[in-house]
Amino acid sequence: MRATQAAYLQVLLVLWLVVPGRLNFTNLTRYGGPSERTHRAWFQKPLPWVELNTRLILQLQDQECLGSTSILGIDAVFINKNGHCTPGIAQFWSGCQQRSLSGLEGSCVTWVDLETQQPFPLSISQTPANLPGKQTRTDVYAQDMLNTLTQLPHAMREQVLAVVSDAYYAKKKFVDPVVDEGQLPFVGKLRRDASLKHLYPGPKTGRRGRPKKYDGKVSLSDFSRWDVLPWTDTCTAYTTVVYAVALKREVRVVALLWPGKSGPTLELLFSTDPTMDAATIVRLYRVRFAMEFPFRDGKQFAGLNDCQSRQAQALHFHWNMALHSVSVARASQLMNQRVSPLVFSMEDEKRRAYNEFFADRLLSMLPGDLTCEKIRPQIANLLLLGVKAA
Repeated sequence: MRATQAAYLQVLLVLWLVVPGRLNFTNLTRYGGPSERTHRAWFQKPLPWVELNTRLILQLQDQECLGSTSILGIDAVFINKNGHCTPGIAQFWSGCQQRSLSGLEGSCVTWVDLETQQPFPLSISQTPANLPGKQTRTDVYAQDMLNTLTQLPHAMREQVLAVVSDAYYAKKKFVDPVVDEGQLPFVGKLRRDASLKHLYPGPKTGRRGRPKKYDGKVSLSDFSRWDVLPWTDTCTAYTTVVYAVALKREVRVVALLWPGKSGPTLELLFSTDPTMDAATIVRLYRVRFAMEFPFRDGKQFAGLNDCQSRQAQALHFHWNMALHSVSVARASQLMNQRVSPLVFSMEDEKRRAYNEFFADRLLSMLPGDLTCEKIRPQIANLLLLGVKAA
């Protein structure tokens, strides 16, 4: 990163935390600093977002604000965008409204600390609307994960225990690149009607032909051949190693039966590492949910939906800047609060940043010899800070 780009990013980060309302080029210009044209020009230039966010994480680890074990989660976030000139607009799933909507989608890879359960997005990339040939969106998500893994420093790569995601990513096209090329186990969730086969534990028969590998289909209503887990009180848990037909590999599966009014509800978690214990699988999958919070804070307080540009590079810059500002605010509260668990509030951080910005602006405008007549014009100018043109 060049010195000029670093200086601009520092100014932009302050404005991003200070500006209330919509975070677009016009509103950023109203609060001082670069012009709208300058913002648009810088948003077209690439930035090493993974390197920027990993440096922040390593700094927090040096100050013992974070632990030394983590997971990498990946999830898609729906982003509102109207019009017909923006590249990539298509029908994407909105988790908030539980239906497909017209807009944009970002694929985000998030680093989640296991000890404090604090999430830090590393990068977010736009999901293309039209894909060439037989390529699917699952291939794009897998490539996003591999690209992020290759940019991680060796010290952080060694801390990652697994790649974790929800049931949508439990597909062969995503699992194989992560496990084979990324050299990391994958922890996820299976459908309740997943096709599984028991492994054959018996000796070889000595007969000609292929040795017997499987011992019948797994029944998800009969757990007599599973191992019972005694470590949970809120649900009944079983585990075993099976062959997943859809993934074409052996996996360790954990079946959780949650009591309900109409009968128990089944939840199937799995790991591509058969040696991983069941408690670790459940723990890693539960921590995954923390990566949803930066999406919420990014949309509510960091302008994730507010990009004014229709250029693909500017959209990429804006989304990463929105999530990076949330990470910086989280890091600030981690260093100041020093208690566990952290109660993070993006709204409080923006309020503190605005109050500090307002106080600095006020003090910089005050004359040396204070009188009512001299200070009145300065106060009048201060009250116009960020006000829209009439």
